[in-house]
Amino acid sequence: MTRETSEPNREFLELLLPNQRSLRNFLYSIHPQAQDLDDLMQETCLSLWNKFGTFDHSREFLPWAMRLAYFEVLRFRKDRSRDRLVFSDEMVEQLAEETIDSPGEDRMREALAHCLGKLDEKARKVLEARYARGTSIQDLAEARNESPHRLYRILEKSQASLVACVQRQLRHGSDLPSPTPAS
Repeated sequence: MTRETSEPNREFLELLLPNQRSLRNFLYSIHPQAQDLDDLMQETCLSLWNKFGTFDHSREFLPWAMRLAYFEVLRFRKDRSRDRLVFSDEMVEQLAEETIDSPGEDRMREALAHCLGKLDEKARKVLEARYARGTSIQDLAEARNESPHRLYRILEKSQASLVACVQRQLRHGSDLPSPTPAS
């Protein structure tokens, strides 16, 4: 390998590696399906590498990478849309914009945890069953003896509430509780 071909590789890796965790957290924040995270990260890295020639070196790498990651999530969701319910495109866009504008993923996670704690128990359980465990709405409706339509409404209302709450918390970061030190 000549120096000419290895220099872009090196530069790409020097920019990607220190930002890999932030990028992975960003992907998870807009597509919280843990089982998809590795695939999304791999596809995002390939896309970043393929489009690295278009990167404007006068700008920061992470916001550019997050923007491409956002489009990878949309593509991934489109490919998988027949499989299961996922966050609406509007919600993904709101979460992505909020994170790209201020890449403090730790603050976002704290805000999300705080806001999840403010939801009523029923909404929290529906969100957890749907997104953390990946239960389909149909299965959840049957298990809870409720209509799928009602559960979709609970999810939609909860998601909107979470987005608004997280945005408020990020604007007024002082309202967040201090992280508890690990014992």
